[in-house]
Amino acid sequence: MSNYVIVTDSCSDLSKDFRVKHNIDYAKMTLSWIDDKGTHETFADLDWEVISSRDFYNLLRGGVRIYTSQTTENDYLDIFEPHLKKGEDILYLACSSGLSASLEVAKMLAKGELKEKYPNNRVVVVDTLRAGMSLGMIVMDAVHLMDNGMSLDEVKDIVESTKTQYKEVGIPDSLTYLKRAGRVKASQAFMGNLIGLKPILVFDEKGTNIAIEKAIGRKKAYIRMAQMIKEDIVNPENQEIYLMSADCSDDDINAFKEALQKELTVKNIIIQPLGPIIGASSGPGTIIVNYKGK
Repeated sequence: MSNYVIVTDSCSDLSKDFRVKHNIDYAKMTLSWIDDKGTHETFADLDWEVISSRDFYNLLRGGVRIYTSQTTENDYLDIFEPHLKKGEDILYLACSSGLSASLEVAKMLAKGELKEKYPNNRVVVVDTLRAGMSLGMIVMDAVHLMDNGMSLDEVKDIVESTKTQYKEVGIPDSLTYLKRAGRVKASQAFMGNLIGLKPILVFDEKGTNIAIEKAIGRKKAYIRMAQMIKEDIVNPENQEIYLMSADCSDDDINAFKEALQKELTVKNIIIQPLGPIIGASSGPGTIIVNYKGK
């Protein structure tokens, strides 16, 4: 069996504890914005060490547009080459191609420069069609398979065959941020905010976010989200599911947990901050639940 490592990116929302414990590197995307203090550019840090989660979401609340940029060639080389120099192959579990073009840069390097420089090693790029903690859950399960002796190709094949089972159900608090990010039209955002419309978002077959239902008001959206998860989740009593919070209030988090717990029993609900890449588009107050479904 070849010696290999698993790498992911800034969209994975993996905790620092997990990444450190399992030696998981991530390719970093870029954040940039302009405020009254000037122009800022930094990498999308999953540990919120460059900018805190609260400060990040407060910038958005204050009207600042935060832009996200794909991982550059140099950033990929900084992540990939140290492993290749040690003779390690790389399984790169990438953010959905429906949301980011970053993995195309990684594919280009894998087939070109890195193949020429390290002909005895491979960089295998997988389009997971997922982002956020759905991607994080794929990485966690892939690490478990690797730690139990499966080869790179065996893990890759399992990820490819199961990746659409990793689900996301979420609602933004306001359509304003999706409008800024170019995800909804200005007229839709205005009317939606006016009547308190809450689109319920999921992944489609191309790995992009789509609204499959709409609810009036946050409470009704929580109830419907919980019902949707109940209809789709598999073996909930054995699942740890992830509630991703974009600086939501404790009241909102508890209200959703209550709605969820009325519908089903799960092994554990883990609450984590929604990472900067997804958060920049969805905005503060967004709640997303990630789990394994049908």
